[in-house]
Amino acid sequence: MGLTSRIYRWLAGVWRPDDRPRRKYHAFKELLRLDQESLELLTGLEELAWGRRLVDWTRVEQQAAALGQKVADLVRALQALHPGAYPGLAAHCDGLRQRLAQILRLPPEDADPPYTLPLAAARHHPELVGGKAWALSRVLGEAGLPTPRGFVITTRAFARFLQDNQLRPALNRLLAEISLDDWEDLERLTAEMGDLIRGGEVSPELRQAIANCREEWERQGVTGPWIVRSSAISEDGQLSFAGQYVSQLDVAGADLLTAYKEVLAGKYSARAVSYRLRSGLTDQETPMAALVLEMIPAQVSGVMYTQTLNWEEDGSPPPLALYATCGSCQQVVDGSIIPEIIYLSRGPQPRLLAPREGDTSCLLPWTAEQLAAWGLQLEKLMGEPQDVEWCLDDRGECYILQARPLAGPIRPGEPKTAPVKLDPAGQPLLLTGGMTASPGWGAGRVYLLKDSQDLGAVPQGAVVVSPTLSPGLAGLINRVQAVVSASGSPASHFASVAREAGLPVLCGLPEALSLLQNDIPVIVDAGSRRVYQGEMVLSPETASRPEVPATPFHQRLQQVLALISPLHLLDPHSPDFSPDQCRSFHDLIRFCHEMGMVAMFSLGEERGRGWGQALELQTDLPLSVYILELEECVLPGKGRGRTVRPQEIACPAFQACWQGLSHPDVTWHRGLTYLDWERLDQISAGIFSLKSPGLASYALVAPDYCHFLLRFGYHFAVLDTLCSDHPDANYIAYRFKGGGGLWTNRLRRLRFIETILQWLGFRVQVQGDLLEARLERYPAPALLSRLLLWGILQGRCQLLDLALDDDGAVSDLIESFQTRYGTLLTEPGA
Repeated sequence: MGLTSRIYRWLAGVWRPDDRPRRKYHAFKELLRLDQESLELLTGLEELAWGRRLVDWTRVEQQAAALGQKVADLVRALQALHPGAYPGLAAHCDGLRQRLAQILRLPPEDADPPYTLPLAAARHHPELVGGKAWALSRVLGEAGLPTPRGFVITTRAFARFLQDNQLRPALNRLLAEISLDDWEDLERLTAEMGDLIRGGEVSPELRQAIANCREEWERQGVTGPWIVRSSAISEDGQLSFAGQYVSQLDVAGADLLTAYKEVLAGKYSARAVSYRLRSGLTDQETPMAALVLEMIPAQVSGVMYTQTLNWEEDGSPPPLALYATCGSCQQVVDGSIIPEIIYLSRGPQPRLLAPREGDTSCLLPWTAEQLAAWGLQLEKLMGEPQDVEWCLDDRGECYILQARPLAGPIRPGEPKTAPVKLDPAGQPLLLTGGMTASPGWGAGRVYLLKDSQDLGAVPQGAVVVSPTLSPGLAGLINRVQAVVSASGSPASHFASVAREAGLPVLCGLPEALSLLQNDIPVIVDAGSRRVYQGEMVLSPETASRPEVPATPFHQRLQQVLALISPLHLLDPHSPDFSPDQCRSFHDLIRFCHEMGMVAMFSLGEERGRGWGQALELQTDLPLSVYILELEECVLPGKGRGRTVRPQEIACPAFQACWQGLSHPDVTWHRGLTYLDWERLDQISAGIFSLKSPGLASYALVAPDYCHFLLRFGYHFAVLDTLCSDHPDANYIAYRFKGGGGLWTNRLRRLRFIETILQWLGFRVQVQGDLLEARLERYPAPALLSRLLLWGILQGRCQLLDLALDDDGAVSDLIESFQTRYGTLLTEPGA
């Protein structure tokens, strides 16, 4: 022992040395608590990657920062337990926390000018104007096509607005609470965020910049009304955000600032946040710019697809498609009508494929052909098929309002999935016709959606039947199997979003609302425009949903996990088991836990300190267990040496656990030594005895307290319990993790354990392969009966992860356990 360590140890014991064991005990209890909480945070972060839970990046930031703080507290607890040891450990922990902070830190939001730009100049500054404004500026400046006149309020203006109103901390706090698993909570939190934006003030500098642009256009005769449209970064690119943000129409010049704040607030609508989370982007990666354009009084308007999706006729190249309506195209894009559809050939001079008389169509033939020629020009300029919004004013002049990449899983030349053959006799055909908005297969029970407010009630795995293709349906994409709509068209915003996600959508079927009854099982073949009655498990070859790509969120999360999850410290007896070899937070947690155990087991070397040495449990069971008294509770015995028998431990909680473990129904394989096999595999070359405390189970006991860690095979179980005469203070806390079997088998074992514990009254949470349970405020008799059943449960599930190959076996085990041992259970009021 070094001089510094000896000085620290002397200083720690010089005052009231008789209190030192108690302080050690409490320091160790604190270390165990921090160890558990650190593992909970670590597992929670891992689950975000394993389970593909959709949360905001701020949740990761907060949980990872909390993990860093918790591990720092764990290091301090170890130093309190063993003063003077590991002097470089805290500095090493600080270094890892700094590296973690660098990974978590997002680029700062730039709030410096310019706050506005002319539309003509926007194409030179894509990082300031967002996807919609950038594309429209290219339409104007590079294609030379007519667009409405106007200007852009840049993303830096948005950053300045947040900065002036100090909104970022409040937004992050709300974003960190969001999970797409709870739609009602999502709506509540996003409504709060929207209110924060609406309640903000536009600074004088921003007001002046916007006023200058408006006044410049007024001098050129553009006096309004205006339209204020969203133009966020990442919008209208490979991700469309179609219909997820908001636009403000017919805005008077005096109301521009109010309309601007509404567009900013639309960034935090439930559907926009939901879409952004599914896309794996952070709030800071999608700053909002706004397009301020003159409002064109549209006589006819619509959407043009420069290549028709799912074109299968006569093998010819897919034509252009115009979706048109009289007046504003709002009803086309929000999916509330079935628009007129006009197909045109591709080529230098597009022609109508099915010419109509002029008085039977929204568009004259030459106007449709001119729009088609413009569409082909934009397709060439942009380098890919385009989704173009257009309108005609009251003088018959055409304008391009928007251009973006055409969303859809099928492009010319790409192979198509072969259709699945269904037996019409076995699968009755309920509906046929309509339009394919997004191809693919989906099967589930019908849910008739009457109002967009009912989104939170839509069950997982449903087939939604809706009156319209509202953009709000985007919030259901992760929960439903298909959508069938009475109205709408492939040109709607929701159709674009559904094609991006691979969700089958069939639209333009008014009869669906009457023929598809609630809760009946149906199969939707959107590509062939058919709906069958019946149930069907779709194979991977049949299902159309694409594999979720590695989003920026998950790529960044993997960097975080690389710093927190890997375990490099394997052998506690190795010289490399040291602070400077801790390359992850998991290493730090493992180091502190193991060194905490070393400190507790070495207390017997301190003569006269009142703790004594650890005792090896003398038992017929093939378990290697060590016992450490925290307060006197081992009965005196002659000639004991360094061993103790179970019946000599005067700790009722330990006795109940041991009675369960040694119950006649528990099978122990006598030729097998139950210890930490995983660690044995890792360090077997350096192990001289299978009774090594480094591999063994252990119990820390006091008259009313037991901390029991069981190491069997490739999993471990930790039980921590206080069982006293004061029910309000009593509790059982339990943690179970790991296993050597297949992942599915390990989850089946967890489901068995979870169900039994819930039957016993525990609150249970499962994250990945970590199960945690807690029971509180039970009188001692009821608590002890549950410790007895815990011991039986633990003994009987020891190797189940190698045997549970089907779900039916789990149900049988649950029923058998409850039937056989229910009589051993004492209820709290008994």
